[in-house]
Amino acid sequence: MPAKRTIKRYTEEQKGEILAFIEKHNAENGRGGQTVAIKKFGVTAASLAAWGKKSGKKAKKASKTAKKTRNPSKLWERLATVKSEIAKAEKLLAKLNREAKELRKEIRAAID
Repeated sequence: MPAKRTIKRYTEEQKGEILAFIEKHNAENGRGGQTVAIKKFGVTAASLAAWGKKSGKKAKKASKTAKKTRNPSKLWERLATVKSEIAKAEKLLAKLNREAKELRKEIRAAID
C-alpha cells in the first residue's frame, strides 16, 4: 500500500511572501517568477493561481512595451552591419545565379 502524501499548509504570511517573491522576480526578469517559486518553495502552480486570485492580484503578462529599451546609436550600428551583410549575401547570390545559368547552358550543350 503506497504511503499517504502529506499536505503542506501555508500561513497567510508565507503565501504573501511567496507571491511577493514572484512579483519581485517578474519585475527584475520580466517573467518566470512562478516557475522559480514552484521549484524553490515546492508549491504547486494551482496553489499559486488560487492564492493570486484570492489576493486579487492577477499575474501580469510581460508586454512588448515592457522590454528594456536599447541604445539608439547601437541600433543604428547594428542596422548598418545587417545592411552590409545583406549586400554581401545579394552579391554572392547574383554570382551563384550566374554560375547556375552557365552550368545550365553547358548541360544543354552536352545533351544536344
